[in-house]
Amino acid sequence: MIEAQTWVSEILSKLREAFGTRLRYLGLQGSYRREEASESSDIDLVVLLDTVELDDLDAYRAVVHTMPEGHKACGFLCGVREFAAWPPHELFAFAKDTADHFGRLDDYLPPITHDDVRHGAKINASALLHMLTHSYLYADKESTRALLKEAFKAAFFLMQVVHYLDSGQYRASKRELLADLDGAQREIIEAGMDFPGWLEARSERQAFEMLLGWCRDVMCEA
Repeated sequence: MIEAQTWVSEILSKLREAFGTRLRYLGLQGSYRREEASESSDIDLVVLLDTVELDDLDAYRAVVHTMPEGHKACGFLCGVREFAAWPPHELFAFAKDTADHFGRLDDYLPPITHDDVRHGAKINASALLHMLTHSYLYADKESTRALLKEAFKAAFFLMQVVHYLDSGQYRASKRELLADLDGAQREIIEAGMDFPGWLEARSERQAFEMLLGWCRDVMCEA
C-alpha cells in the first residue's frame, strides 16, 4: 500500500518534467484523500493541463506506468478550457473531494450555484434509482451483491451532497458524515462501510428497498 503524500510528490515531479509549464493543476481525490484507503484502493488524481491532445494522453500514461503501483492510478485529466465549460452541477462534489497538491482548483472552476448543487443531487439520485431498478429486475444472482456494493458507494457520494443541502455542512469522510446522520441515512452509510457484515443480519431485498426509497425521497425533496 502506498504512502499517499510521497506518491503524489513523486508523480508531481515527473509530470512537471513531462509537461513543464503546461501542467496547471494536480489534486488527490477519493479514499486516499479521505484517509480511508485499503490495499485495493485506487489512487484518484485530478490533473489539468493547458490543453489535452491524444499525444498528451500517451505521455501521461507513460508517466503513470513508471510509478509504484501505477496500475491503481485513475481519475480525471482535462484541459483548462473544457474544464471551465464543464456542467457545474457535476463539479460541486468533485471539488469538495479534491485536495490541492499543485495549483488551486478554485482558480479553474466555473461558478457553482446552490441550484446547480440541487440539480446535481437530483440527477445522481435518478441515475442511482434507475441502476437499482434495472439491477433488481435483470441482474443475475451472482452479480447482485457486487452491484449493491457499488450502489452503496454511490449513495455515500450523493449523501454528502444531500447533507450539504440540508445543513450547509459538507462532510469529507464517512466517519464525519456518520456522526451527523440518523435513521435510514445513517444505515445507508453504515451498510456501505461494511456491506458483508450488514448483510449478515439483513437481506439483499432490504438493501434494494432502503436505497430505492431514499433515492425517491431525494428526487422529490432535494
